[in-house]
Amino acid sequence: MTSLRAKRGYTAVEVLSAMTLFAIGAAGVIGMQRVTIQGGDDARRYDMAVNLAHEWLARLQRDSALWTEPNATAPTTINITNTRWLSSVGACPNFCDPPAATPPEGRSGSFDIFGRDLLQTDTSAHYCAQYRLEWITPPGTPPTLNTSSLIRAEVRVFWARSDRAPIAECSSATPNAANADTMYHFVYATSSIRENPLR
Repeated sequence: MTSLRAKRGYTAVEVLSAMTLFAIGAAGVIGMQRVTIQGGDDARRYDMAVNLAHEWLARLQRDSALWTEPNATAPTTINITNTRWLSSVGACPNFCDPPAATPPEGRSGSFDIFGRDLLQTDTSAHYCAQYRLEWITPPGTPPTLNTSSLIRAEVRVFWARSDRAPIAECSSATPNAANADTMYHFVYATSSIRENPLR
């Protein structure tokens, strides 16, 4: 009698209990995998946006190489109009899109998923960069010019939230108080820029 019981195998209740426990464990693992993948994707996008914000600050810093006056030899003139972006200081109280540039390399505010520059009207943009420039120390007015002028440069990069479609075209994306928290993620970077006087 004992040997027959030992050979009987599993009952249906035991099999169903084992399958239920397996299903609960598998659901937990699958749910954790989804969160892990989503977290990794969010971290990758955030890292790309930070890199693009720093790249744009570097572009603005390089632009200041063309702003060389006033200086010791030309103390009464200012040549900030020689610059590509810094010349618009104070002209845009809100964040501005960089002017359209062809080719876009090194001058664009639109970027694809890999962080490559796109034309402003390209419809495959994933990240958009904008900047705002304000005087910290204004240059003054001729003939009394300040040779130590300083500009505050703010850059923001934004991209669509993961539950939204990609931005597509930066020139038509307009973050505002009504849609910013539901449609976009943002990264901000700030620096100060001074002229590059020839001594």
